[in-house]
Amino acid sequence: MLRIVPRITNPEADRFNMSSRFGTLQQWLDWQESLHWTSIDLGLGRIREVAQNLQLLDPPFTVITVAGTNGKGSTIALLESMLLAEGYTTGAYTSPYLYRYNERIKLTGKEATDAQICEAFQVIDNARGDISLTYFEFATLAAIWVFKQQKIQVALLEVGMGGRLDAVNLWDSDVAVITSIGIDHVKWLGDNREDIAREKAGIMRVGHPVISGDLDPPYSISEQARRVGAILLQAGEYFFWETGKAGWQLCCGETRWIDLPLPALKGAIQINNAAVAVTVLQALQDVFPVTEKAIHAGLQHVVLPGRLECIQHEPEVILDVAHNAHAAQQLAAWLADHPVRGNTYALFSMLDDKDIAVVAKIMDIVVDGWFVAGLGDIRGLEADKLVKEMQLEPERLSRIKAFETLDLAWESCKKQAKKADRIIVFGSFLVLSEFKVIF
Repeated sequence: MLRIVPRITNPEADRFNMSSRFGTLQQWLDWQESLHWTSIDLGLGRIREVAQNLQLLDPPFTVITVAGTNGKGSTIALLESMLLAEGYTTGAYTSPYLYRYNERIKLTGKEATDAQICEAFQVIDNARGDISLTYFEFATLAAIWVFKQQKIQVALLEVGMGGRLDAVNLWDSDVAVITSIGIDHVKWLGDNREDIAREKAGIMRVGHPVISGDLDPPYSISEQARRVGAILLQAGEYFFWETGKAGWQLCCGETRWIDLPLPALKGAIQINNAAVAVTVLQALQDVFPVTEKAIHAGLQHVVLPGRLECIQHEPEVILDVAHNAHAAQQLAAWLADHPVRGNTYALFSMLDDKDIAVVAKIMDIVVDGWFVAGLGDIRGLEADKLVKEMQLEPERLSRIKAFETLDLAWESCKKQAKKADRIIVFGSFLVLSEFKVIF
């Protein structure tokens, strides 16, 4: 049985002194970045105490929690689009953001306003007392508080890192999702797929469905489901799909959908993500029924910036947030399947906690020339060091041009690119957010 908590009023804001610490959203964010002793502090103790003070531990909406190495944002976007097409009210909490902090907290498809987020921050600040919170914990509490205020029906929560100790896991999921398992965040999650999957499987709950979209799932996913008593719906076992030129079909338990439209999001992996999303909705059919018409509409109208997003033609400019090996493989495959008449150039940078060499090796097969730049972030690398970390063969280094900043790299790339060429901007969410400013 799914846990559907009756909707209640939300009077707790009146319990706190609402004198404002800051007047703008940016002031709040700048302060939060330095409030806690470290930017990442996995664990649920501190956030649980503050959530309890705010009466947020038992929220009046259904919770869908999405973990995984890649595909989390796409799966949430697909779920949101289909639920909205059916007329339900939703809240979506995702991270990181590309261009505006408000992208993290969406209410029925629209970004939360500065005023709504600042009000949430003030309530949280007053409720926390002397408890220190990280930037991510503040955001997570703000999302839940805003969702409760707005009386949404379904919350879509993206795990920030791992699952078991991530702030999002404070709230029990009615349906848990694990999109894929790849090697990322090794320092915190482990250096192999079994350990990483075990951390992500921490979002499972007894008696509730967990949808696993990984086609080669680590054993620890089914092991954790048995241990917890969760209902595992595994891709390739419980649900299957086949694709055609114009559409695809999905078999999910005893239900079959035929002639489904291809998702508006590009890339073969999006069929996988869409299959996961539809399977989630099937698990919720008793409480939130979604018609086939709404599924079709949601697939056709879903929008998610930064995923094979084409923003210019002649030359073609494509943005993608691929920042680990698994995502790079998907990006390289799409580029290979969609060749251009000219050259493909990469405008590229990555953070120092990523496996730069592996990503560069995967992408170098489909890239004719690299324009590498430093990033304006404490985790960024200077361009020369980034080139060294790419570890390409000596004979390939002549194809790399290094620049101090992204705007300098872009200016040089623009001068070299012809109308028939393609420019792929990728490597990090920060690459895309900086590029948006200079484009």
